Amino acid sequence: MPLEKSQMENPSEFAKLIAREVAAELADGYATGRYAPPSEYLNTSQAAAFLGLTEAGMETMRKEGRGPSFVRASQKLVRYRVQDLRHWMEQHLIEHGGQ
Repeated sequence: MPLEKSQMENPSEFAKLIAREVAAELADGYATGRYAPPSEYLNTSQAAAFLGLTEAGMETMRKEGRGPSFVRASQKLVRYRVQDLRHWMEQHLIEHGGQ
């Protein structure tokens, strides 16, 4: 829906309008299945983004037997549980500037 000039001149009203439109889009997206809540299981790309790593880095760690735990449902289907990614990060926590 095009915005009227008066709607854009009042920042408060403009913000409310945008918030209503976003809320309506999200509600419709969840209701129709276009959007889904985050999965407990992430693919390699998602897990890499979650950890701030590259997909190649994740694959290398997986092949070398290091890195976070993962589920291999088939030769090509690999998934990471969010709780395992968090656990792996906690294992690498360095406190008080130590090594």
